[in-house]
Amino acid sequence: MKVSFVHMKVRPDLNENLNAARQGIQKAAQQQPAFIALPEYFSVPNNMEHFTSARDISRETFKPTLNFLESVSKDVPEPYLMGGTVLEEDNGVFYNISTLWRGGTLIGKYRKRNPIKAELDAGVSRGSQPVVFDTELCKVGMLICADMFDPPTIKDIVDLGAELVFLPVAAMGTHPHVKGHPLTEKLATDNGIYVVKVGNVSSNARGGRSAFITPWGVEQEVSDALEDSILTRDLDMEKLREYRRQLRKA
Repeated sequence: MKVSFVHMKVRPDLNENLNAARQGIQKAAQQQPAFIALPEYFSVPNNMEHFTSARDISRETFKPTLNFLESVSKDVPEPYLMGGTVLEEDNGVFYNISTLWRGGTLIGKYRKRNPIKAELDAGVSRGSQPVVFDTELCKVGMLICADMFDPPTIKDIVDLGAELVFLPVAAMGTHPHVKGHPLTEKLATDNGIYVVKVGNVSSNARGGRSAFITPWGVEQEVSDALEDSILTRDLDMEKLREYRRQLRKA
């Protein structure tokens, strides 16, 4: 089962970000993957560096980003599209949401349960519900960035049977440097899960390096090149399910 992600530079303009994401998705689609994934806040100009008002960011980016995701999913209809994240307003409350699309149809969304301090200070609220989608290929779990630090959040999607977990991320300049992928590797190994971590160029050294993480290690990750890149990996679901069977016996 092929999975692709679009590892992006952060542009200073909304439309530049959307255009770059479209080009990345179209390039990834040439590999005929089952899933394509985008980073956290991929459409936000300058990403997290000037994150001060959830209201302002949502009102600038939400509708154009959702329209873009619907459009590009129609143009590339076969793969599922994990649409990074965007700030959604719901009756004056703002959530960082991740969406799943196919053929121009919104299948569902997940609200980040563990916003970071900068998000909370800017007015982002906490989601409350775990989300796992049943597809004909596998069970897809959704997490967003700092959700990885919260064991109950992880346990909830594991208990719901997630096999493939998408983790869009974005790290601010204040985030400590992180070597490797210690938390995601532990999640994958302890629970028999594939983790697709997808971030942006500016957060590479701060925990945001995009990678395919499996129970038996990091199979592939992006380089330090300060440019957009697309990686595709063929993930063996039967190998994963056998690992999970052995894990349950242990």
